[in-house]
Amino acid sequence: MTPSDKNFLLIKSLEQRDERALKQLYDVYWKKMYLYALKVLNHQQLCEDILQDIFISIWEKAPTAKIKNIESYLFRALKYKIANALRDEKYTQINNEHLNFLPSEDYVKNAIEYKDLETQVHKTIQTLPEKCKNVFYLSRIEEYTNHEIAEELNISVRTVETHISKALKHLRVHISYLLIIAFFFNA
Repeated sequence: MTPSDKNFLLIKSLEQRDERALKQLYDVYWKKMYLYALKVLNHQQLCEDILQDIFISIWEKAPTAKIKNIESYLFRALKYKIANALRDEKYTQINNEHLNFLPSEDYVKNAIEYKDLETQVHKTIQTLPEKCKNVFYLSRIEEYTNHEIAEELNISVRTVETHISKALKHLRVHISYLLIIAFFFNA
């Protein structure tokens, strides 16, 4: 039996509300999806909640969803949920790990898509006001402390914090938008 035959039978079983099909789906995809979500969000409980929502949703929608490829369907749902979680994040400051939430080349089927997204992030950084861009560069790329940046640029630590906060807010808005677009067009 080919993988596409197995995919077809699994979808048909889900449509007919076969609980064994849901369990099989869960057993095959849960860990892979969880690890992907954890790499992006770095929050175990949130990832578990997202996966629970996805599996409940697929169970409820399977009879009418007209799913063609179960893996694509699951990962598209996961990407959508992750994008929403990132958008809803309410942190006052984001550290380097949160800026590294861009998908790695291991998770992107086409390296060109990854490079395009990376280029868009760099372009977004370039749209920051000059002083803000310099502070952000020293903080996130050169890994200077806020005190070191203040001394280097002859500004107050509070001004450094303000510039970093502005830059992160700008990036959060623009990158979330780019990710949502990328997820919808590449899923």
